[in-house]
Amino acid sequence: MADWPLTSQLGNLTCTAGAGDLHYLFGTSIRIAADVATLNIESNEYDATTPTGSAVNFMTMNSGLRSATIDFNGIYPRAASPLGITSLVEYASGYVKHMTAFNMSIEFGEFDATSTTGAAGTWRAFRPKGTGRWSGSYTCLADNATPPTLPTSAAAAAAATFKLAYEATSVPTLTGSITTPRLNQTVRIGDESVCVYSFTGSGDLTQTAGTTFPGLTAASGVITKPQWDVSGSDGVADNTCVLTVASGRTYTGPFFWTRLNLAWKMDDVVRVSGTLRAAGAITVA
Repeated sequence: MADWPLTSQLGNLTCTAGAGDLHYLFGTSIRIAADVATLNIESNEYDATTPTGSAVNFMTMNSGLRSATIDFNGIYPRAASPLGITSLVEYASGYVKHMTAFNMSIEFGEFDATSTTGAAGTWRAFRPKGTGRWSGSYTCLADNATPPTLPTSAAAAAAATFKLAYEATSVPTLTGSITTPRLNQTVRIGDESVCVYSFTGSGDLTQTAGTTFPGLTAASGVITKPQWDVSGSDGVADNTCVLTVASGRTYTGPFFWTRLNLAWKMDDVVRVSGTLRAAGAITVA
């Protein structure tokens, strides 16, 4: 039987776990975009060159353990496509007039938890670190009545609300305290003046679902350390994801997220991208 190159009409990224943050993210919060994902797999290698008593012209290399990440792209919310004209940042301690865009990055570190078991292995084991960071920026236009607020100085972080979409009775939000350490304002003759504020989160970032629109990684509550052991009791990486390339061609393995990025701009949908780290071995089919 002849072979031929595959096309990815059936490409997708899903989480098969029955619960957990990735199950909610991929099953309730977002839908995967057309440019689904990029899989990155590599194996460690080391120099095994040894002297032979004669000239050595090239290095001798041996392979070590494998590791993998997936960079994915999605759209929030999963079941609708509200445009960014309904998104908003509310921040009483800063300038938020005539807003045109904002983005937010939520990141958790990772550590290599690979340890000896007395048996041969082929994949490195990774686990999420316990403390995360969130930050981003938002873009405004200079206003004729209100001067821009200068970057935060000698003050504690203040409360801000990031509204992801509009609903008549209850709006999906991300809330937390921020500082604004940087302002860039562009002045161009005959053109609008653009103000870009960089912000840094201080303390918890809390998600709240709207009437019909979901939260980000759960229906509500503080965004916590990414889950790798969904059962939470046996220390086994079981937050299983499947990257489908085409019919019958898949990569399956335990993953956890290390980065989520929300990007909103006027007259576009809310776009969510991120990175997954393989916690253990991946099966190719």
